[in-house]
Amino acid sequence: MSDDPRGSGERLVHILKLIASGPHHFSLSELADRSGLPPSSVHRLLKILFNTGLVERGSGQTYRPGRELYALASQLVSRFDLARSAKPLLEQLVAEWHETAVLVVYNPASHRGTITLAVHTPHRLRYNVDLGMEVALPWGSLGRVMLAHLPPEELDVVLANERVGPLTGMPLPSRGEIVDALDVIRADGYASYFEPSYDLAGIACAVLGANDELLGCLGITLPSARFHLLQDGTITALRHAAARLSEQAAISYS
Repeated sequence: MSDDPRGSGERLVHILKLIASGPHHFSLSELADRSGLPPSSVHRLLKILFNTGLVERGSGQTYRPGRELYALASQLVSRFDLARSAKPLLEQLVAEWHETAVLVVYNPASHRGTITLAVHTPHRLRYNVDLGMEVALPWGSLGRVMLAHLPPEELDVVLANERVGPLTGMPLPSRGEIVDALDVIRADGYASYFEPSYDLAGIACAVLGANDELLGCLGITLPSARFHLLQDGTITALRHAAARLSEQAAISYS
């Protein structure tokens, strides 16, 4: 396991995430294997979750997500589900422009984005998007458009922790170069990326909530060989989709 949760609070959150993303029924040993934690620690954390109704006993020696966990999740989803609201917008983009469209959700704790939803192009030649993949903010259209909408103090945190491009291995440009590039992104209303060495290109627009809080972005990704086929209308359509999702989110999160 790459990230070893040290404190008891971090371990509890780690276990809860594994329960939410894993099989409906699981044993203590299976959860311990997935978590990388000692079975004794997992047993103690499960007891806390069991006592609060977030975990229930299953058949035999198994556990399962509790009804209280489902209740909490449904309360959040009923308020506003960013992915559910974004899906028809992404489907419309793909139907009109025939390139893969994605939703990235920003995580303020890690200062990274996560690809949460993807609608793939019908083209055989395409860049495969993996759901759950993290997006580092200083690179690419998806990352840069989110970086452009962070407060200055958060921008400094990102630049202090991100040093090498995850795809190219290239070092981070100077702060001045990045700030200038972000000014252009904010002025244009979108970010673009073109890297023929990896046959990858894309455009992206930020999704903002109430008070312009960064929630994530919508993007179109495609092989660099087809980048020249993108039209002004593609960018306009993506900007409209991101603006519509932002309006919905602002109402729900206000």
